[in-house]
Amino acid sequence: MDIEKIKAVEKQFHEIYRDGSGPLEPVNVEQVRSTILSPCYENGNDRYSDNKKAFHDLILHDGGWRDKKVLLDYACGNGVWAIYFALTGTEKVIGFDIAESGIRRGNERVQSHGLADKVKLLTMDASKLEFPDNTFDMVIGTAVLHHVIKYPGVFEELYRVMKPGAKAYFLEGLADFPLWKLWWKIKGEVPSGDVPIFSKVIRGKAHMFSKIEITGDTFLFSAKTFLWKKNCGLLRKFILKILKRSDDFLFKICPFLRRWGSFSYIVFTK
Repeated sequence: MDIEKIKAVEKQFHEIYRDGSGPLEPVNVEQVRSTILSPCYENGNDRYSDNKKAFHDLILHDGGWRDKKVLLDYACGNGVWAIYFALTGTEKVIGFDIAESGIRRGNERVQSHGLADKVKLLTMDASKLEFPDNTFDMVIGTAVLHHVIKYPGVFEELYRVMKPGAKAYFLEGLADFPLWKLWWKIKGEVPSGDVPIFSKVIRGKAHMFSKIEITGDTFLFSAKTFLWKKNCGLLRKFILKILKRSDDFLFKICPFLRRWGSFSYIVFTK
């Protein structure tokens, strides 16, 4: 496997994905919060925004980002979360991403908000982080580990730049869920560089951390991936509501099912 070749292909894919025409809209705190807190079965909403709501609550109440001095937005894309954290109390936010187009457009947003002194977005390789040891009080990342886990040194670098006792929070889709295993077998290799990841692989590669917590949050509700459309019909909305309530009930009476959850919250403690 030629890691550098794979990395170049993935970078090119995300350059195209992150690029666009015209200026990006400013980050509106209430709009971002409303989008995060709105259930994913609402019309046009993101297919895993319900997980984002719980992730938002986790990093707020367990992580307490508003009290952190230096936060790392891991694979920050266009910088929406980084700016959101800065606007809601974090003293300094640094974000990085492999795609230069995303960083360029994200920095346009930073400038439009007048946050250049609080938010810094950089183009960087996750396996070669250009930060000093023990820099960050907290790290957050969404849907990124399935991209970077195949590159050597990623978890070692993450561990290195975190302060002792700091936590890194990730929202990730894991392939432990039986339906995802089948989906990956059918789909095979994808041009974006995605790879299926399993909880045991994460625990093995991130063994240097003092504590690793993986909590599954969706089971039957994972069917939303296959039902998702921007134009949400009433029948689909009804089905997803039933699946969500079924998951809530199943997790309450059979909490062990979380080990096979698809979208999961992963917390690394240094």
